[in-house]
Amino acid sequence: MTQLCLGCMKENLGEQICPFCGFDRSSEQPAPFLPLGVRLQNDNYLVGRKIENNSEGARYIAYSEAMASPVIIHEFMPAGICGRAKGKTNVVIRSGFEERYKEINDKFLGYYRTIARMRELTAVAPIFDIFTENGVSYTVEEYYDSIPFTEFIERRGGSVDWNTARQLFMPLISVLSTLHSAGIGHYAVSPENIVVTTSGKLKLKGFAIDDIRRLGTNFEPELMDGCAAMEQYIDEGELSEATDIYGFTATLFYALTGKLPENSCDRKVDGKLPIPTAVFKRLPSHVVTALAGGLQVSPKKRIQTFEEMRTHLSAAPTVKAMRTEADRNAMQSQAANRYAPKKSGVPGYAWGILSVLACFLILAVAGILWIYQHPTSSFGLINNNKEESSEPSVEESIDPNMIFIPDLVGQSYNDVVAKQSAESDYTVIRANEDVFSEKYKEGEIAEQSPEVGTKANKKVTIVVKVSKGSSSRELPVVAGQSVETVVKALNEQGFIASPGNYTASETVEEGKVIGYENYNAGDMAPYGAKISLNISSGPETSES
Repeated sequence: MTQLCLGCMKENLGEQICPFCGFDRSSEQPAPFLPLGVRLQNDNYLVGRKIENNSEGARYIAYSEAMASPVIIHEFMPAGICGRAKGKTNVVIRSGFEERYKEINDKFLGYYRTIARMRELTAVAPIFDIFTENGVSYTVEEYYDSIPFTEFIERRGGSVDWNTARQLFMPLISVLSTLHSAGIGHYAVSPENIVVTTSGKLKLKGFAIDDIRRLGTNFEPELMDGCAAMEQYIDEGELSEATDIYGFTATLFYALTGKLPENSCDRKVDGKLPIPTAVFKRLPSHVVTALAGGLQVSPKKRIQTFEEMRTHLSAAPTVKAMRTEADRNAMQSQAANRYAPKKSGVPGYAWGILSVLACFLILAVAGILWIYQHPTSSFGLINNNKEESSEPSVEESIDPNMIFIPDLVGQSYNDVVAKQSAESDYTVIRANEDVFSEKYKEGEIAEQSPEVGTKANKKVTIVVKVSKGSSSRELPVVAGQSVETVVKALNEQGFIASPGNYTASETVEEGKVIGYENYNAGDMAPYGAKISLNISSGPETSES
């Protein structure tokens, strides 16, 4: 029988001290947290050690029997309102706080149900299940191997350059913008709440209702020093998208400089940003401007939205300056023509007509002479004699240090990466967000930047977006298979599958899947759809 370590949920053959994580089997979970080895939701989830906790509740590593994989269970058990005796599972609500608990529990459920519907956000761990048990609410989310963002920065020498930071943080802007569009604020964006997965992608963790992200509520506030905005330190301060802008910018500042800004309460209102001189010199001016705008102490003077932040960080000052100069010259030219003194004599329009006729005659004569000298090239005939051509080919005219961006769209991402080597002319990096595509299969490259054919320096980085496949998937035949096999297969296809009702069956073995409760095999279901399975309870027995 499988023996899992309750510290890491890996099979360790019942060792007293886990060889993988060092967890001691004889350990006990202190109150008010769930006892080790407790099972939840009809024995589907085996609860292990507590990973972290705050005044909102606790997160545990757990194991899902249906998914046959580790998961993270988040228990909503607000401190000061809820309590649990050692070794017990049921939670006791403090007398007189029943209505308050119901109010914030409903808020908790609404908050996480919204996040659960946003499974396309790859920088946010998908939520597989939400349920109520032991008198409180739980969420179940994906477990993934990762390292803290702080450790990632330390491994990079204490900071990263702007090009590296841009690849990491620009996708996070899209995620936070989408969350706020759905009414979800994080309000604790910080190095402590970001991890880096084994694939090099950022994941945002530490979601919680806003009651613990500011002063003036029934909760003990959990504020990220150096990343919390001034309004979070004010009783019942108004939190907004600009609040998360502050935390995001402080985290970007940390990545670029290796340290966090001073606490927002200690900073002089709208004072200068303390960027080290060495860092300041190597950062593009528009990035410095964005850092200053995102870390304004006054929320009204701060960059207000993530789309605005994206514009600031994506700005190309040289191009903007060229456009401004071109617009200025055009306006001056128009003004000069408009107010130029009129000449007497031949009217202006007559000079215009004469100029056009003269140009036409010159071009006609030049064309006749060219045709006379190149008889085989006229009227669509092509001169295939390359030795007589004095014009160099495209290949001959390319700088040896430059390349044309190749077309990677439609190719397998894994195949492209496998072909990469130290001698390759370009490096391929996968964007943080994959995309749905009706044209390209799952795993194929759907988009790339820079565009195909663009001229670039060798060793250029090409950022690609990989297809997640069609947004709708065909449901396979599942009759007669085990629940664990079906749930795992469906979840891998992007569905949220779970066991449903039990039904008597003369043809399907007890405990096996009969079919779908809300779909039929062969139906097309949208990515992220909840799929309930109808399970056999065996042949119907007659009462004697």
